[in-house]
Amino acid sequence: MNVKSAIALWKANVPHWVWITAPVWIGALVLGYNGTAGPLELALFITAILTIQTITEFANSYTDRYEDKLYGPTNTLVTGELGTVMARRILILENILAGSLLLVLLLVTLNYSLIVIMLVGWFLGLAYSVPPFRLKETVYCPLSHGLALALLPIAGWMAVEPSLTASNGFIIAFAAFFFLSSFALGITLKFRKTLVALDAGLINIKRGSVLSSLPTLGLGLKFRNAMALEDITSLGAFILVPIFWYTGIFDAALSIGLLTLPLPLAVAATILRIKDPIGYSSHYKVLTTLSWILIVIIFLGFALASTVPLGYAFLACIVLLAGFPIITRIVHPWGCKSIGGREIAERQVLEAS
Repeated sequence: MNVKSAIALWKANVPHWVWITAPVWIGALVLGYNGTAGPLELALFITAILTIQTITEFANSYTDRYEDKLYGPTNTLVTGELGTVMARRILILENILAGSLLLVLLLVTLNYSLIVIMLVGWFLGLAYSVPPFRLKETVYCPLSHGLALALLPIAGWMAVEPSLTASNGFIIAFAAFFFLSSFALGITLKFRKTLVALDAGLINIKRGSVLSSLPTLGLGLKFRNAMALEDITSLGAFILVPIFWYTGIFDAALSIGLLTLPLPLAVAATILRIKDPIGYSSHYKVLTTLSWILIVIIFLGFALASTVPLGYAFLACIVLLAGFPIITRIVHPWGCKSIGGREIAERQVLEAS
């Protein structure tokens, strides 16, 4: 494998999403650490969970290589930077590596609960995009998306703390909050897909009320129903925060951070989407995604601040937050246009109808 192929493979593993989801399990690892896990156990866990995360992203890049001619034209399997045969072989090897790492982790730690959680996350990650499941094209898409991401903090916690009820059940509460937020983000991604098809002229529809009856591609719900479901789950997640704060599960700093930064963005996204789902499509997509990212960053900052000076925790959060758009810009240059795939998208529109 030459350098060009290695770079293309790195891009196909969608490193920016691996980067921005890592703080969730890192934060849980920091908060749950009680000194019992040694360097070997931690190294094995970190390697295993990063491998599983890259597998789920790479599987999505591989299975979407045809439709990404329209929806993701910078996919390296679309641009030709990475060959299909090589990609398939590497994907198989990555899965073998993940299985081997989990086996070694089990033998070293005898932590069966952790292994089960990671296996479930691995399965959900593959089932999201790989046939015959391909949950991303069904009404179960946001459910699998939310559950897979909610398992990340649970896995990080269980790698160092065997009890899920420790600290007044904090990690269960946060996972529930994060599940709802990630569920809503999963729907937002389907809005993008539908509106890309609309922008490409594959769907001819007038502005206004007619849009509400438009099928949401890859979800199987009418646009108005998908909007309502996203609003309920997105804003409903934040309703849990004061409840957990009042019951003593969430710390005041974490609660205030979640309510003062991500919440206003989620509310603004909801207002824009209701006002003009087409005209403000790019705006509410950015606001929703940024709201979700801030949840991740705030959680990490809260965790780090419990062990290091606040200034260092803040600096780490800034670095991680800045790293996401930088890596995204390298992997998926902004402003790129579709290079084909019209026939595939047309078929998806017909199937959704």
